[in-house]
Amino acid sequence: MQRFWPLVCLVVFTGSLVGTSAAAGLDEEGRVPSLASLSAATGLWDMPSARILPDWNVRIKYGRAEPYRYYGVALGLFNRLEVHGQFTEVSTLLGFPGYEYGYYKDRSAGVRLVLWREREWLPQLAVGAYDPIGTLLFPSRYLVASKRWRNLDLTLGLGQGILGGQGYKEIQAERPGGKAPETFDTTFLFSSPLRPTRVFGGVEYHASPRLTFSLEYSSLEYERLFGAPDKAAVPINLGFKYRPWPHITLQGGWMRGQEIALGLAADMPLSPEGLLVWRKEKPYRSEERTRWRAEEADDRGLARLVGEKIQEDGFAGVAVAVRDDALWIEAGNSRYLSDAKALGRLAAIADEICPSRITTLYVNLTRRGQVSQSLKARRETLRAFRQSRLDKKGFLAFAELTDGTLHYQEFFDRPSRPERIVVKDPWYAFSLNPRLRTFLNNRRGFFKFKALLAPRLKIYPWSGATLHAGVEIPLYNEWDTVDYGAYEPKPARTDLLDFERHSITRLAILALEQYLSLPGRVQARVAAGYFENAYAGIGGELFRFLQDGRFGIGVEGAVVRKRDPEDSFRLHPQITAPYYTAFVNLYAQIWPALGLEGGLKIGRFLGGDLGARLELRRSYRYFTIGGWYTATDTDVFVSAKNRGVAEKGVYIRIPFSIFTDRDVRGHLRYEFTSFTRDQGTVVSQPSRLYPLDNFSTLDHTRRHLEDMRQ
Repeated sequence: MQRFWPLVCLVVFTGSLVGTSAAAGLDEEGRVPSLASLSAATGLWDMPSARILPDWNVRIKYGRAEPYRYYGVALGLFNRLEVHGQFTEVSTLLGFPGYEYGYYKDRSAGVRLVLWREREWLPQLAVGAYDPIGTLLFPSRYLVASKRWRNLDLTLGLGQGILGGQGYKEIQAERPGGKAPETFDTTFLFSSPLRPTRVFGGVEYHASPRLTFSLEYSSLEYERLFGAPDKAAVPINLGFKYRPWPHITLQGGWMRGQEIALGLAADMPLSPEGLLVWRKEKPYRSEERTRWRAEEADDRGLARLVGEKIQEDGFAGVAVAVRDDALWIEAGNSRYLSDAKALGRLAAIADEICPSRITTLYVNLTRRGQVSQSLKARRETLRAFRQSRLDKKGFLAFAELTDGTLHYQEFFDRPSRPERIVVKDPWYAFSLNPRLRTFLNNRRGFFKFKALLAPRLKIYPWSGATLHAGVEIPLYNEWDTVDYGAYEPKPARTDLLDFERHSITRLAILALEQYLSLPGRVQARVAAGYFENAYAGIGGELFRFLQDGRFGIGVEGAVVRKRDPEDSFRLHPQITAPYYTAFVNLYAQIWPALGLEGGLKIGRFLGGDLGARLELRRSYRYFTIGGWYTATDTDVFVSAKNRGVAEKGVYIRIPFSIFTDRDVRGHLRYEFTSFTRDQGTVVSQPSRLYPLDNFSTLDHTRRHLEDMRQ
């Protein structure tokens, strides 16, 4: 327990920052929100309820009732769905006897779907499953109803699997061959609905917005569970849930008449304005001297003046042109998460500076030196919309928002071609990035990590080109103690320890990359050099958006060689054969209003295996949470550990703005893969056109145009 006290303190500290009053922790109807069970899922203690987390709310959870300790997270989606995953530590069993791993830890996940929401006389009804296709050590599926009456919340359900009183050995025996393979098995999930079923239920009494008492009747046969705790003295669990702050819950209980339970949960909404309240940005105001200069300037002078002021405001890649009564602006959105907000700021700067002779503005956002979004509107129309005198529908009736190709031809393709004044940008960018690489569930220890600094230098030698250079400086490294080795004579990824176990400074990337805009609105990217720790070579990609970013299609390929683990600048002396990848990439915004996206990668992966990777993600409020599943023909592999397995994982991408007091550009990504295999792997190139996110598409900007007023 001592090693987890830092995590416990972090959860408490985070919750204390995101709220300060009990009333702020009530739900939209002024009631106490749904609280965690002993695990990460919403519920009573061991039993689930029909309640779920609200949309885009996350829970971090620690719970303990010997012999089980739970470390998990849960996420609410669409006000209809809750997904949760966790590690369950079993203190009666060793994970790997003879190694320093410690107690056995099982990784599992579950899902709960609300079939209908609670109404005046009808309860909320939900169906769910836990660990239904994994190791099947704690599998269950259930139908449950919950009804609130004043301060009482009543729950009644039917459970199967361990909730039906079965033991894990009995359930695993149903699998083909009687074994629990590493690949997922749907035998239990789709088994007969007539399998053993039991009733469970309970009640929660909300004594106050801060204090809740919970009592449940458990349907578990504890002595038949994995880890074999003692037979329950009574099938009753009871206790309290106390919220000292709106987003923190402390739990204490008495389980099955014989065991103390403790828990700590942090529930919070995912929002780009996170721990610190954002400072309100002041409206742009130009000096009178600047307006006089603009009034007296010719077209070239006005373009340079506007460009300089835009650059001073924090935008990069600025170019401006003036043609008669129209002004053309190009800038990269280096300031805000929202592209619509960036368009609004650029329009405000131009409107403040330009003389009255400029009546039309072309405001363009660029990505990698190419115009990606272009807004054309008259100044009075922009001003009316930004001052809320014109709604979005009316604004779009008078303004044009497109990808920039048509506007560029309209503005520049004429005999008296306007001069495009480029404001000189820095020719390089430098960043010092902390990195944390984790290796979970190895027999040498459950949690191994490598902390390092990754200085990165980007040089921009000409338009659309970037020279990437960077090293990795290890600060602390436990990967040298991990027990893991390559599965194949020519491994794609399972030789990663050869590259990570050393605690020496290593060249991470040294590559030249070029972006191009091709005819037909096709974006292109080519790169060559040292791509990542393990590979060097060449790669390229073509991609085209369809329907303002709602859909996309592209192709991608790479030819790489394995790098020498001992020498950053050499290629591998033994593995001399090249690796090839080739893919068709498909992208779709499945449900744009909810930020639900999907991607499909079809082709040849790094290990030579042919197949496809399906990725589903939700990009919402500038967070992205997603997962992928890769199925390929694994017969090409020599090792049995690579055959018959599917590569899969989940990830979260968090905006940097949650750690600051203002809106800033950029994201932090952390991914968690279920297995480390050679199957379904790709080489990491300096950047990619696919996978994409919906935050930088025309469709997203059009739906969030109100951000221009901020």
